[in-house]
Amino acid sequence: MRTMDAVFTRAEYMLLPEGFPAQLIEGCLVKNPSPTYGHQFFIGRIYTRLRELVGERRVVMAPCDIPLDDLNVYQPDVVVWAEAPALDVKQDDNPLPILALEVLSPSTERQDRIVKTRRLLACGVKEVWLVDPRRREVAVASIRDPREAKGDEVVHS
Repeated sequence: MRTMDAVFTRAEYMLLPEGFPAQLIEGCLVKNPSPTYGHQFFIGRIYTRLRELVGERRVVMAPCDIPLDDLNVYQPDVVVWAEAPALDVKQDDNPLPILALEVLSPSTERQDRIVKTRRLLACGVKEVWLVDPRRREVAVASIRDPREAKGDEVVHS
C-alpha cells in the first residue's frame, strides 16, 4: 500500500482522472496494489450471488466511489444499495450503500477491519462484511448485531 504525505480533500480527489486507482482514506490518497486472481475470483462470486438476491441495479463491484465526508472516499469491493441509484448519478453523488463488503487481503486487512469499517458504520452504512477467504470466515460488522460465520456456516443479513 502506498500513501502520499499531503492531505487530500474530497474535492481534490474528485479532480483525479476517472479510473484513477486510489481511495481517499483519512485525507490520504491510498493506492493499493492490483488485486490477486483469488481476490477477484471471490469478489465475482459474491457479486453474482448478491445480484441474484437483490437485482442487478442494486449491487456493484469496485471501483465505485462511496463519498463519506471531506476526507474519505472509499471503494469497497462490493456495495449494495437499498434502492438502485440513477444510472446518470455523478461519482461525487453516489448514495450511501446499506452494505459494503471487503474481501480481505494481507496488505489491506488492518485498514479494512479497523479504519474503513468504523468509518463506514459511523457514516450510516448498515453492515460491513469482511470476507476472509484464507480463514474461511465472514465477519459482519454492524452497530447493533456484529456476528461471524466460519467454514460452512451461513451468515444472514
